[in-house]
Parts: sequence; structure tokens; C-alpha cells
Amino acid sequence: MHDTYLLNKITQSLKGLCQEYKIQKIEQFTLVVNHHSHVNKENLREHLNVHSKELIGDDLRIKLQREDIDEQTAIIHSLQGETFEP
Repeated sequence: MHDTYLLNKITQSLKGLCQEYKIQKIEQFTLVVNHHSHVNKENLREHLNVHSKELIGDDLRIKLQREDIDEQTAIIHSLQGETFEP
């Protein structure tokens, strides 16, 4: 799959955002990809389950939008989840 690179970058970015904002479990996020990207909800969820299962909530909701952006680019528009207790 030639979108493996993009799936890996999305996973890395989500991990970084979770660390930065102290999110323990992701419950929902919105992602924007190119109109021609092969990234879809199913392969993204599968990739996240394999590579960052510890961050994924049981009822993860992914909203995927397609816009005219550069190929091999994704934009995380929103991210919601459970935060760490202080």
C-alpha cells in the first residue's frame, strides 16, 4: 500500500498530540486527506489498532474529510479523548 507512509505519519502525529495534551485515550478525531488518497476509515482504524492500540478508545469515532490538499498530506482538525488525571 503506497499510503503506508501517510498512515505512519498520522499515527506518529496522533501520538505526539496525545503526549502534548496529556490525552490517554482517543475517543474521536477528524482527519482531512487528499481526494485521491487511499486512506479510509477502515485502513486507518486497522493501522491504529496495530501501531498504537494503547491510545485508542473502545468506541473510536473517525471523521474523514476529503479536500484539495497535497498528496501524502493529512490534517488533524480535531482530537477528543480522555485526559490523564493530575
